[in-house]
Amino acid sequence: MSRQKQALDNPPPQRVGFPRWRLRPHHELKRAHRAGNSPWWFSSDLSGRFDLISPFGTCYLATDTDTALREKFGHELVNQGTIPFTTAAQNQVSALHVPTAKWIADCCHTNATHFGLTRELGTCPDYDIPQTWAAALHHDGHRGLRYQTRFTTGPRPNAIALFDDAGLLDWPLDPDPISGVQACDEVGIEVANMPTRAQLQIIQPPD
Repeated sequence: MSRQKQALDNPPPQRVGFPRWRLRPHHELKRAHRAGNSPWWFSSDLSGRFDLISPFGTCYLATDTDTALREKFGHELVNQGTIPFTTAAQNQVSALHVPTAKWIADCCHTNATHFGLTRELGTCPDYDIPQTWAAALHHDGHRGLRYQTRFTTGPRPNAIALFDDAGLLDWPLDPDPISGVQACDEVGIEVANMPTRAQLQIIQPPD
């Protein structure tokens, strides 16, 4: 089989012994989200990589600010290398803690490969297979999964997809979230002031 084809397939029917990791309330997580909106939104519209189908949903969190921002801005940051000031200002980064400890699937554990898992779980652009894995792991009783994100590099797991009821949950909020502009500055992501129409010079093409 060509190595240019995706190797990751649907999860096997038997997943007993899949590695897991204990997410505890003292673990600090980060979420970049639109200012004014709660970060505890559990998506079920299948727009996210590990979305579950209603009545369940998935909330995406990072272990650091840089990852949270890069997952939020995604293609825009990769393609442009900067974030417009207005985009950064519309967002903020919250530091969050789960209210109770949760066992989650450790998709970065060495033994996860024994179940046919690869790094493609967090990188493939087609979400069908990752969502199938999420549904299977949720069915097995895992309250989420630990993984490596698509828009970052590094050897360690840096994100968690939590499973719970779909929609907005009333979990503890960050009393002092960081503005998107400040957060970008702290991690070295350039925020560019986009020129206004009045600042642009219109150059007519030669006849």
